[in-house]
Amino acid sequence: MKKEYQAIIVGSGPAGAACAKALKNEGIEVLVIEKDKLPRNKICSGVLFDQTQVLLDQYFGGLPPEDVYCDPKIMKKENILEWNKEKGFFPYVWELPKDGQPFSSHELYNVWRSKFDYWLLKESGVEYKDNCKFNNYSMENGKIKVEVSINDKENIDLYCSYLIGADGGGSRVRPLLDPAFMKIEQAVAVYQGYYRFSDMGSLEDAHWYVFLEPQIGEAISCAHRKDDFLTLCVCGFKGRSLKKSMEDFKNLLAENFQVVLKDMQRDEGCVMRMAPPYLGKDNIILTGEAAGMLYLNGEGISTAIDSGYRAGIAVAQGIKKGGNVLEIYEKELEGVIRHMELCKENMHFFVT
Repeated sequence: MKKEYQAIIVGSGPAGAACAKALKNEGIEVLVIEKDKLPRNKICSGVLFDQTQVLLDQYFGGLPPEDVYCDPKIMKKENILEWNKEKGFFPYVWELPKDGQPFSSHELYNVWRSKFDYWLLKESGVEYKDNCKFNNYSMENGKIKVEVSINDKENIDLYCSYLIGADGGGSRVRPLLDPAFMKIEQAVAVYQGYYRFSDMGSLEDAHWYVFLEPQIGEAISCAHRKDDFLTLCVCGFKGRSLKKSMEDFKNLLAENFQVVLKDMQRDEGCVMRMAPPYLGKDNIILTGEAAGMLYLNGEGISTAIDSGYRAGIAVAQGIKKGGNVLEIYEKELEGVIRHMELCKENMHFFVT
């Protein structure tokens, strides 16, 4: 690892990897830093929607290799179902046509985010450093000084012309530019558990089940199988005990569908802030969820890949041709922002 790069990206998820890919394609010297040891787990349903598949083909040359998928590999779009006691099962919409064009595929791919994200990063072809936590930045002699710590021990300074915050909803970069980010009241806590099971009851395999039950949480709860695990996710506002919500969700599945769960192998959580888009300041760019990029009902992989790649294009143009990178980036994102507004109008995520 050198001391100076043309661009440094904080975060190795889909936004960071796509940004790195775009910069690499333009011959820009870039480093990706990641606070965790790679490959790392990531709280997410781990489902690749149609738009994600289109973007992977467009930006990365195709879909991931077989070892990235979990079983069942494919879920049909018509098998995403919402349930309540009054209606039973009915279709749940998690993706809208973009720019008036519907997506042709009806197959969604079930992946492990640890493997998927690592594959994206490897495909970008750039240098990366894991166990490398971003701490702060400052300006020094016309360069951005990036303060990082390695393995939570060694503190070092790196330098770059452009810094890209692609570090998700818990971004450490955004609050330094936008202090109001940490004060946003509308935020949803998300808690996900991976349970071994002996019986899925009347739940069908290769289905994704959605529930909006007020006794569980203020936002959606979900269940679907990934390999040997039934993955359960619950959401709620500040003050709600999501561990209790998880127990309530397990009881609902047992009582209504005769699901028999065993031990929980792993759990994870995050906070999803309903933040307005914020693209950065001067030579510091934000992308993905750090920039407030989310599509319908919290879907974030496709927005991360698309906004990340476009951020890379904007930074590369700024380095090679000059001009205001933020203005270039804003222009690149017009279609993404427009689709975000459409998704916001059609959101069916919160319990009413």
